[in-house]
Amino acid sequence: MYKVINEYTSKVNLQENDDIYNRITDFLQSIKEIKQVSVSVSFKRYVLDIKLKKYSVENAALVFNKINTGISYSYSSLFVRFNEGKCVRYRYMTSNENKDAIYCDIIFS
Repeated sequence: MYKVINEYTSKVNLQENDDIYNRITDFLQSIKEIKQVSVSVSFKRYVLDIKLKKYSVENAALVFNKINTGISYSYSSLFVRFNEGKCVRYRYMTSNENKDAIYCDIIFS
């Protein structure tokens, strides 16, 4: 799946701007399971470092599903999950019909 996301990344226009940043941060602030969040941008890719109130793989999946529902475009969404010991990492991409896309590395701990 990682190769699929990399290939898809080469076919879309990754977007990074203040409107998307604000949309992501505002949405994350509304999720009650999140204790702390840091959002940064590097090379048009968002990095969401999320500390959960109660960390578990199941809680990370629950919050990820909320994020996917809250910020995804209607055309497509792809993700792959890595369990990395005391954290879970998602590589997530969503795009709309005109191939504008958002890419996020989401790290839960």
